[in-house]
Amino acid sequence: MAKTKTELFTLIGANFPDNVTGEITPAKLREVTTQIADSMTYAALGVQEVEVLRATASVDQIPATLGTALQLTFGAAQKTPSDPVMLNSSGVITFNTAGNYSVRIKLQCGRTGAAGIATLLARLLLNGVSYGPTAAVRLDNSNSIIPLESQVMIPATAGMPLAVQIVRDSSSSSINAGGLYAVTPATPGWAVAPSALIVVSRLEPVP
Repeated sequence: MAKTKTELFTLIGANFPDNVTGEITPAKLREVTTQIADSMTYAALGVQEVEVLRATASVDQIPATLGTALQLTFGAAQKTPSDPVMLNSSGVITFNTAGNYSVRIKLQCGRTGAAGIATLLARLLLNGVSYGPTAAVRLDNSNSIIPLESQVMIPATAGMPLAVQIVRDSSSSSINAGGLYAVTPATPGWAVAPSALIVVSRLEPVP
């Protein structure tokens, strides 16, 4: 299996210790050289994103008040513990298999209510801690819908949970308004534009 530069250095340090007679065996030498060869091939060919989860929410998701975070949901539960990742009905994604993952979210931000500026923030929570930058959108009228998109790479460990939160923020005297809105088209044959989308892909070597 291909290893990172750091993992290769760790393997070299473990297999080739200093001043220990008889510890450097042919098998250990083969292991190191094989891993180097695999990792060079991996780097040369690059990686690909293999989608392992896609989920959407077809309902509006509206925070209750200023400064109170709302955890987003993405429809019904998907996948099982035997899959690389799984999603529960509360919107929490669990990485069942350790590895490097790409996570992309798209949020359909809008607002209703009185005149004024509304500020909506979004963030990822990995293991209960903010991960990556906070995203922000400002909405100055009740007829606007603005998509907010973000993508991050996550070196996940097995059992690690991921959630997405939004909050109405009071910065710049923003009013208590804003949320995520699904849109049901009047045009026949068009699907609902979801309030939220999440796509999780695993990074794998190109075969």
